[in-house]
Amino acid sequence: MISDPFESESQAASDESGLTRRDFLRLTSGVIVLFSLTGDVLGQIARDGPSSDLEDLNAWLAVGPDSRVTVFVPAPDVGQGTRTALAQMVAEELALPTASGSMVMGDTDRVPIPAPAGSTLATVGILVRAAAAEAREILAQMAADKWGVPRQLVEIRDGRAWRLGNTETAISLGDLTRGRRLLRRLQTPPSPKPRSAYQLVGKPVPRVDGLSLVTGRARFVADIRLPNMAYAKILRPPCLGARLLRADTRAASAQPGVIAVIEQGDFVAVVAAHPELAEKALRRIQAAWEEPDHPAMAALYADLRASAGLTERVREQGDVESAFASARHGFTASYRAPFVAHAPIEPHGAVAAEDGEKIVVYTGTQRPFAHREAVARALGWPPERVRVITTTVGGAFGGKNAADLSIEAARLTRALGRPVMVTHTRAEELTWNYFRPAALIDLQCGVSEAGEVVAWTCDSFNCGPVGAIPPYIFANQRISFHPCRPPLRQGEWRGLGGPANTFAREAHLDHIASELGQDPIEFRLHHLAPGSRMARVVSAVAERYRWQTRRTPTGLGVGFACAADSGTYVAQIAEVEVARLTGEVRVRRLLVAQDSGLIVNPDGIRNQIEGAVIMGLGFTLWEAVRYEQGRILTNTFTSYPIPAFPDTPAIDIVLVPNPDHPPQAAGTPAIFPIAAAVANAVFDATGKRIRELPLSPGRVRAALRKEV
Repeated sequence: MISDPFESESQAASDESGLTRRDFLRLTSGVIVLFSLTGDVLGQIARDGPSSDLEDLNAWLAVGPDSRVTVFVPAPDVGQGTRTALAQMVAEELALPTASGSMVMGDTDRVPIPAPAGSTLATVGILVRAAAAEAREILAQMAADKWGVPRQLVEIRDGRAWRLGNTETAISLGDLTRGRRLLRRLQTPPSPKPRSAYQLVGKPVPRVDGLSLVTGRARFVADIRLPNMAYAKILRPPCLGARLLRADTRAASAQPGVIAVIEQGDFVAVVAAHPELAEKALRRIQAAWEEPDHPAMAALYADLRASAGLTERVREQGDVESAFASARHGFTASYRAPFVAHAPIEPHGAVAAEDGEKIVVYTGTQRPFAHREAVARALGWPPERVRVITTTVGGAFGGKNAADLSIEAARLTRALGRPVMVTHTRAEELTWNYFRPAALIDLQCGVSEAGEVVAWTCDSFNCGPVGAIPPYIFANQRISFHPCRPPLRQGEWRGLGGPANTFAREAHLDHIASELGQDPIEFRLHHLAPGSRMARVVSAVAERYRWQTRRTPTGLGVGFACAADSGTYVAQIAEVEVARLTGEVRVRRLLVAQDSGLIVNPDGIRNQIEGAVIMGLGFTLWEAVRYEQGRILTNTFTSYPIPAFPDTPAIDIVLVPNPDHPPQAAGTPAIFPIAAAVANAVFDATGKRIRELPLSPGRVRAALRKEV
């Protein structure tokens, strides 16, 4: 595919040699494809129309005089492999050789304005592919005009324009565009190539950034070195919400290698020539704090319920109360999930440097434009004076959206007039980042004499409504979300509240099927439209497993769950072993069937599914943020264990083809059903239903000793 541009981009991050988009457009001759679409994606331009000023235009793709293609992508690749998939889509439309282009991702001065939320391939991918298709048509028409032939007699492939029927007549794209600078605004995306003509889309392609990642050439934040750069450590409170009363920094200032101690209100930072010196000096600060009262962790779920705010109705359909009144069976239960950390292998970090009238921030974020806005607000500047460049990201999972460290680095750079790096230690990463919201979910279900769900209500506290709407045909349902006052800082996490809401729903349906004596998969299929995308993935995973009709618990330790998210449908079967003496749950095998629409790179999708379910095993079996008196107790990988290679089961993946549907999210949806599939498997093995995560050895042992 298109060659990996990461090495050159990393070099730009280290020496600031990367051109801005305005510079690129000013210097480039050749073909530049621009968008002036309507809709939220283009914000002000959509409302006011495209500007004639070049700097206001949003270039997505450019074909240069050297025949190389540069693609500008607002969403960075934070490990999903979107760089590779987007490169496949561009090369498919332009019929390019593998080393004929580069991709600029997540640099606010070089890429278009932010894309709408959602899967990168489902949003940005459509625009990038449309730009590539338009570039193909522009180039083909240029060649046709040059040769005086109809457009239909020109083919673009291998970086050249070819005249059909005359194999000796060809011209490179560079020669075709040399000395000419053409702008083309794309009002309506053209039709991409038909599937019958695909050569690259749908084929397994190695990651274009794979070599740089495994050889160490990829640059993370901690790898950046700028001339005269200093290193900072920030004075953090002893507990959440503590207020700084005073700080004696004299001893810290006297430490060797200390450049400055910056005090700006509650913000105190030590800046030194090396990070170790800054850390050593930081420990010499004598600080006094005012600590607030904090709720106890044991009261978490009661406090969430008591603090619930106004109900937000997510869905109300049919006559729920009448349906409950006529139901033959009723099933009510509550489900719980704790706060969970993101725990990326790479902690947060940021480097800020002055560049003329601008501040340039290098950081591993999922949202560079949001960081730009946040830094600009903190400095009291217009956003145009802040440039954010996304480096290689060592894991994010929704946890690198807040701009805390970017702001800290920018403030220190402004104060000192030199580049400054700020990074989290592991303890800081697990303490001061926000967490996945804890969840309390009340479910009530009414079932008819015939075994059909006739009424369903869900009250989801704190974690949000994502994943709360069931993918089943329930005629009467009421889904509600209750915002709460959480004791910890919380925010986006992979799938938001979807994994917790799915855990509750799929465990509850499993409970109902068992009580009714019905097969858990047949029970769900009965409530799905025949031939629907969800029914297809459920049937696909059952067929791969060779599922036999059964009534749980069977003692075998097999569980099922399914979910839908962001246009993707996924079903899973888990096989577990439960050690009755210790309560340890070991997942031996996982089967996953997934429909993500058009498959661009099957290897990339498989990698994302594997990563999602392995990460999901963490919060299913071990992960929970523990805290007391406002202090996070789980601030190491010893106290907060995440899955390791020995914990990884055999994973069998079925990619359910759906080429008529646009490509959708590939990684996150697979994390939704995993907790329910494993919990249902534990019930199948033991006959004990556990309704609180994680399924830790202590919780399983307690369940085995009593009814839950």
